[in-house]
Amino acid sequence: MNRTVYIPPQHNDDFWTHDAPLFVGTFPSYRNDPRMVQARLHVTNEQYFGAASEIVLLKTRKGTCAYIMMQPYVLEPEVFMTVGMYPKPKHYADRDDAVGEVLSTQVKGMRQQQIGNAQAWYYPQDKLIVLWECFLDARVRNGTSLTEDLYMQKLWSSFEHWLAKQFPEATRIATPFNDPIAKSIDEYQAFLRSLGYEPVAKAAFGKAI
Repeated sequence: MNRTVYIPPQHNDDFWTHDAPLFVGTFPSYRNDPRMVQARLHVTNEQYFGAASEIVLLKTRKGTCAYIMMQPYVLEPEVFMTVGMYPKPKHYADRDDAVGEVLSTQVKGMRQQQIGNAQAWYYPQDKLIVLWECFLDARVRNGTSLTEDLYMQKLWSSFEHWLAKQFPEATRIATPFNDPIAKSIDEYQAFLRSLGYEPVAKAAFGKAI
């Protein structure tokens, strides 16, 4: 099975409205075998009043915006085991007692293993995307700092690209100036600058799309 190609999901979960390829990565927890990181996304409309997530002032103070939840994931085999139980536990001198044994294993399809999270809002009247958070779980990051982590950069770039394609009228994107996943504010802001962001408000960085 080629794990580096995008495989559209086969499920009946109506919560996820979109699915997309993100990037190919190698992770120690997956034996460093190259594999596609995909995204499942939920998009819905909601009403808003006032500031955009409290970091950027809006010209239009009331209206309808789009909320986007994105979860990056990799596909894993869904393994089922058939176990036979002994009538009585078997006792061993050099290991724990055995109560049964595996009779067979079968792979029945693939499951989506979430490896991060992201959230964003799109305000159409202001043509503004607010990317609230976007991160990979610590176990799949590949750098000692965010600025050295190639996959964090790829995750952000891929999500930004998807958002810009989904909302082609958007002209700018903003994001909070700090996130607890970083060791310090300076590290996080250096990461944002490496992606082209600059300060645009007291608590926000941003850039043109």
